[in-house]
Amino acid sequence: MSLRPLKTDIDIDELLSGATEVIGREALEKKIRAGKRLVVKHGVDPTARDLHLGYAVNYQVMRRFQDAGHQVVLLIGDFTSRIGDPTGKDKTRPQLSNEVIEANIESMLKQVGKVLDTESLIVRRNSEWLGKMDLTDFLRLSTHISAARLWEREMFKRRLAAGSPVFVHEFLYPIMQGYDSYMLHSDVTVNGSDQKFNELMGREIQEVYGCEPQSLLIMPILPGTDGVEKMSQSLGNYIGLCESPDQQYGKTLSIPDALMRDFYTLCTRIPASEVSRIFTELENGGDPMAVKMRLAREIVTQYHSAEAAAAAEARFIQVHRERAVPEDVPELEIDERPIWICEVLRRAGMVKSGGEARRTVEQGGLKIDGEVVTDATMELKDAGEYLLQKGKRHFLRLKLK
Repeated sequence: MSLRPLKTDIDIDELLSGATEVIGREALEKKIRAGKRLVVKHGVDPTARDLHLGYAVNYQVMRRFQDAGHQVVLLIGDFTSRIGDPTGKDKTRPQLSNEVIEANIESMLKQVGKVLDTESLIVRRNSEWLGKMDLTDFLRLSTHISAARLWEREMFKRRLAAGSPVFVHEFLYPIMQGYDSYMLHSDVTVNGSDQKFNELMGREIQEVYGCEPQSLLIMPILPGTDGVEKMSQSLGNYIGLCESPDQQYGKTLSIPDALMRDFYTLCTRIPASEVSRIFTELENGGDPMAVKMRLAREIVTQYHSAEAAAAAEARFIQVHRERAVPEDVPELEIDERPIWICEVLRRAGMVKSGGEARRTVEQGGLKIDGEVVTDATMELKDAGEYLLQKGKRHFLRLKLK
């Protein structure tokens, strides 16, 4: 493990850029100025196999701490994921099997390296201590936590009002997450606003054990490409860290203009001062499309390369500005008729599920030979070749025999 030289004269506003709230900022600044190498924690339950830019909002901040010479710890909640974080959920989360948890962890660790320096990153699992914790120790800890404090959680109040159950294991989840902060001796935790309650519990538990409470960097929840809901695979409004350069580039250009500054701040490594300059020029008559295309290049460059970003941009210009069909359209041959159009999309890998295929068609996101199709029950019955276009970026030559 190789840490970078510690920097004490850094621009703290730049270091904390994008945070909506910094709890314990004064103590954090004092530690940095005093030359303490901070333990910077980010905890995540491995509930997803594929990561998107919403996850990476936290990783961008963690990378800045790494570059400043601090010790960043990625805490994998392999124990707590067996319980399921109740945060923001109006019903109990399904509990994951060990097999699913391990597969998710393996996939996640491959992807975080696209942002974080894995040479200096420490990866820990909370099963290391929670899996071994004596019941007596847990009960002793619980005597310091007020039940009234736990009932302050809004989602628990909503469930009670709706007559829905709150199970004991969910009630204890914040205590376990808070205990993670004590065990890692974290100086600062970086996490989304949905985790604020749990991380405040970490401050309380550190004080129970006589430790200085951690500071909290509360990061916003990144909106999806639709500009309405939070970024999510299940909603189809995400930009995946492992998606192709063309997908990342095209999806970035599809975000509403009003979100561009948030994406620059939260999803790129461009300094805050440069972001301010970009948007000052935009407000003074700059070209919004040029600004958005730069954003798309920055994102593709980070997750692939500058060469991949330039190539994706060239293909985008060819297809969309010149209204041309790209030369390298993938082909799919199917010796089966009639065939449901949603099944074609699924087999071609243009969607992940039949449900996503239905939504794509019903929302007018599919063209066949240049004509918009909105009937999700449509079947292709005649032999021949069809040109399918999903959205603005995905083409397929379908050959039915």
